[in-house]
Amino acid sequence: MKTIPFWQDDFPRPNTLPMSVLPQRVDVAVIGGGLTGLAAAYTLAKSGVETAVLEQDRIGSGASSRHAGIVTTGFRQSLANLFDLHGEALGRQLWQASLEAVDLVGEIVADEGITCDFTRRGHLTLAIKPSHYTSMKTLADWLDKEMDFSVQLLSPTETETAVGSQTYHGGMVNAWSASLHPTKYLYGLAGAVARHGGLLCEKTAVTRLEKIAQGFNIHTSQGTVQARELLLATNGYSGKLVRPVQRLVFPMNSVAIVTEPLTAAQQQLLNPDGWSAQDSRWLPHYFRLTPDGRFLFGTHRHWRLGLDLLDCADGLRQQMIKHFPLLTDVPLAHVWGGNLGQTFDMVPHIGRLNGVHFALGYSGQGVALSAYLGCEAGLLLSGQKRTSPFVVIRPVTHFYYRQRARFAPLLGHYYRFLDWIS
Repeated sequence: MKTIPFWQDDFPRPNTLPMSVLPQRVDVAVIGGGLTGLAAAYTLAKSGVETAVLEQDRIGSGASSRHAGIVTTGFRQSLANLFDLHGEALGRQLWQASLEAVDLVGEIVADEGITCDFTRRGHLTLAIKPSHYTSMKTLADWLDKEMDFSVQLLSPTETETAVGSQTYHGGMVNAWSASLHPTKYLYGLAGAVARHGGLLCEKTAVTRLEKIAQGFNIHTSQGTVQARELLLATNGYSGKLVRPVQRLVFPMNSVAIVTEPLTAAQQQLLNPDGWSAQDSRWLPHYFRLTPDGRFLFGTHRHWRLGLDLLDCADGLRQQMIKHFPLLTDVPLAHVWGGNLGQTFDMVPHIGRLNGVHFALGYSGQGVALSAYLGCEAGLLLSGQKRTSPFVVIRPVTHFYYRQRARFAPLLGHYYRFLDWIS
């Protein structure tokens, strides 16, 4: 069993991806070569803004090549809570942005001719308790009446047919959602940045920022570049480079396994409609079929970083088999993990601190939102927009987090407690 992301193994980084040497000067420097940074650079480069992406490792080596490829709407925070916290008007803007985020990924894929198995078949949320299915019915009715958005409810019997499991108590299908192949999309987006004139600088670790009258001198492992504006797009891999930004987001771990290819009959029993899925826990399991017919199963339930992947694989396999006995004798091919960027209010943010712009904090829902916030940041930096709902929401900080998320395991236990009592 390999301990690298399946997606990287299935579609490695193309040798033809255009890389650049560090320039002396650009209009905008983007720190972080993941989906957020690339989306921002894509928007800026298309607008004629001289842009360089500075990536400390390889393009997309973090979460952007490690996620499940699930492109769905909404946020980790519930829509009802967003309405309560921020008011109906802003809540509606945020919901609309999450819908447009899925559309945006599809538009980029179509406009740039990115072949990444992008399909809009829908996303299924599964009730792990009868009470969760009752809540789904209430939510479906509210979405229909208040947001003019329809979802499909599945009875327990229909759910068993939909996912080949008897362990769920119903489900809710969001047909707006999509799925894709992460690395094909990642490298396709990077190629689009380069085609539009953006510079991709790998193995360029930023070591120090120096504020000057004209912007910033950015000191890196490859030399110094001057930039008028600077965007930090490091999300779950944000370090101490800009300490006030580091306090806004903390890393949490996601771990996934993928099987060897399934037979056509097994695929039909487990997922006849090709939906991506997750359960209704606070710390959910998520799963889908890969484009080549493997079963991917992952979780956000591991909150301690630096986990032993083989131990995780064994535990995840037992959980997978509990829900899907059909997979009992199917061998695993890969296990991997990666950092997500979690915010305390469970929504992403765009802002500026110490003169540095930032876009981050997807809390496990970043495939669509990273494209949207990256493009929003690009539009703001190029002067094509003046504000965004993700600028209006003020980030939440807490006194007990400054550098190391030692509280994360306790937070994991808290969410498990919420799952138990719900």
